Amino acid sequence: MHLKVETHNLVARTHEVKAGVFPVQIYQEHSHGLYVERDFYGHPLHKHWQAHILPELNLQVCRYTPHSGDPEWEYYIDVVQVRSQAHLWQVQDLYLDVGVLPNRSLHILDTHEALEALQQGLITLEQFALALLTTHELVNRLSLNGNDLSLALAAIGIVLNWDYTPPSTL
Repeated sequence: MHLKVETHNLVARTHEVKAGVFPVQIYQEHSHGLYVERDFYGHPLHKHWQAHILPELNLQVCRYTPHSGDPEWEYYIDVVQVRSQAHLWQVQDLYLDVGVLPNRSLHILDTHEALEALQQGLITLEQFALALLTTHELVNRLSLNGNDLSLALAAIGIVLNWDYTPPSTL
C-alpha cells in the first residue's frame, strides 16, 4: 500500500500519478472546483477519464470510458483532500470510495483500504474521520435524491458539466 497523491499542473497540462506523468486534454476551473479530462495509456480496462474535483465536498467525481462495452459505474466517487496553489492542484485520496451503478444502486468501496491506510500511517485519524463523514454525507444526500448524483448535487447548487470543448491548439 502506498500514499495516493495526484498532482494536476494546469500550466503544463499534466496529471502526475504513481504510474507517471500524463498529458491532459482539458482542465477547466469552475466555481465548485476543477474539471479534468485525459486519455489513459496502457490501462487494462479504461481508455479515457473525466473527473470533477470538488474541494469543498472532499470529492473527486469520476467517469471512466472502457476500451469496450459500457462503463461498469455511472460514477466512481473518490473521497479526497484537495490543496491548490496557483496552477497546482494536489489531490490526496483518502481511500474510501462510492460507486454509483447505471441502475442507481450504491456501493461503498475500499473500506478495508482506508483502515489499512490508517494503520500504516498513510492517513491520520482526522483524515480517516473526514473520509467517513464525507462518505456518510454523500450516501445520505444520494439516498434523498433517488441515488441520482446530478439531482443530489443540484440540491446543493452544484451542476457538473461533462461536455467541455478542448482548447484549440493554434
